[in-house]
Amino acid sequence: MVKIIGLDPGISKTGWAIIDLNEKNNIEFLGSGTISTDSKLNTGERLHIIFEQLKKVISLYSPDEAAVEKIFVNKNPKSSLTLGYARGVVVLALKITELTINEYDANYIKKSITGNGHAGKSQIISIVKQIIKNLNIKCHHAADALAVAICHAYTKDSCFVG
Repeated sequence: MVKIIGLDPGISKTGWAIIDLNEKNNIEFLGSGTISTDSKLNTGERLHIIFEQLKKVISLYSPDEAAVEKIFVNKNPKSSLTLGYARGVVVLALKITELTINEYDANYIKKSITGNGHAGKSQIISIVKQIIKNLNIKCHHAADALAVAICHAYTKDSCFVG
């Protein structure tokens, strides 16, 4: 069995999800959530919150591997830079805990989950709910993180859908 943490980094909200991939390649959902930061705080304080909360999640679930969504470049350079900061803190937290870090482009994640590299949020959530029965995720950041974890599980075991 391999426990995988999937992460969807963001400065306002960083989604996380934990799955377990068993020896029969069945995926079991273990947990998910969102690390939120207050926009009134300065960037350093927000990054510190993400770092500390993520360390707690890692400590609680003890994942074996990590999967992180790569940065996409926004039209707004400031947004891209801020996203890069959040992603850097996520990668640092994973590295400090000595987790193997696997990175995936957003289109690759979407294609591995839905078969369509340009799938929308609702389509991703719908397919994720078919993969994980009785799933009750309300926040799309946590759903995106779950999609990242599932993508890694599929890629890891050559179960790529697309």
